[in-house]
Amino acid sequence: MYIYYVYIFTAKQTGEQIIEICVDDIKTFCRIFVQEDVRTLTRKRCEFIAEHQQYQKEGLLKGAYLIYDNDEERLIYTPENDFNGGRERMGMGGLIARFLQEEGAGKFPKLENSLKQYMEYVKRELVDTRTGKVYNDAGMDDSYHRLYNLPWAATLFLEVYRLWKKEEDLMIACRIVQYFYMDGGTDFYPIQLPVLLLMEELKKKQSEKKMFGKEYDILLEMFKKHAERLCEYGENYPGSEVNYEQSIVAPAVDILLSVYILTGNKKYLEEGSRQIKILELFNGIQPDYRMNEVAIRHWDGYWFGKRRFFGDTFPHYWSATSGMVFKMYGKILKDSRWIERGEASIRGVLPLFFKNGRASCAYVYPMFVNDQKADFADPYANDQDWGLYYNLLQVGHQQ
Repeated sequence: MYIYYVYIFTAKQTGEQIIEICVDDIKTFCRIFVQEDVRTLTRKRCEFIAEHQQYQKEGLLKGAYLIYDNDEERLIYTPENDFNGGRERMGMGGLIARFLQEEGAGKFPKLENSLKQYMEYVKRELVDTRTGKVYNDAGMDDSYHRLYNLPWAATLFLEVYRLWKKEEDLMIACRIVQYFYMDGGTDFYPIQLPVLLLMEELKKKQSEKKMFGKEYDILLEMFKKHAERLCEYGENYPGSEVNYEQSIVAPAVDILLSVYILTGNKKYLEEGSRQIKILELFNGIQPDYRMNEVAIRHWDGYWFGKRRFFGDTFPHYWSATSGMVFKMYGKILKDSRWIERGEASIRGVLPLFFKNGRASCAYVYPMFVNDQKADFADPYANDQDWGLYYNLLQVGHQQ
């Protein structure tokens, strides 16, 4: 027989809260995190990006959103991949565009102006808007060819389209996704490929008898071919930038479930169900906000951080991709348990954001790594804003 105790309390302040538990002389503790509401947190973060993380001087990087060193209070740029002017940093633009949608156009003119400057930079330096090719860094530099960049750029243009309703931005998003598949995307496991978001917008245009009906049909076939290939691979995941990780399995489930929603073909749901059982193995359910439905990830603080530490990162923002597909799966099955797990996973990345608008790319969780003191939030605000973007998506969905 088990006895359950429920303790309800109201936190007086944000931040880490430790609850000590003692039952029958056995002592333990639960570590929770109290955060501001997502809208307030996002507003502060977006304002910080516009004020501190946008390059304002003339030259190649004018208008770019760049890394910020919270220790030294300065922008960081190097052509080195994870510190350059493209790639994951596009999440800052996507976050601001989504925030402005949620709040309503015209309420934050400084943010809108900042985003306009950023999109001028993107179109000038990162994306060939005629072909859909996405480059790795400013100056249309593709010396490192990377398929991951295309879905992020497509999401950015989609969010900008939803904000300002310029059809050319929607068409650019279509071109980017088509280029992704022409460049070998069918065999790739992309993070944040906006399958449902893109098709939702194209469906609206199709019903309005606009020019986008052809794109809907073309992209649907491309998405279906991708899902078929993922079914063929099954659990034999091909290596990417690393051989095996959570953000290989999560995209597979995402695409399979998305194509199931679009087509109703249960083959994709069955394969997604099989692979989601693998995905959940990356998550723990410890009584610690850094390890509760937060996927284990390795070395992201080394690749994206200032201190270049190895070690597990709890949380890292891509952990929220697991939450997104858990929640999608729960809605398909009408199973509240998966929805609750998904929401917990998505919220699990919020400790990377601070109420003064600053952020950290990764929290290196171990107390020591290679005999050096760890247990810290890396000083670089780099690529983490996709995690806040996912949380803001949930706010919009709940309205």
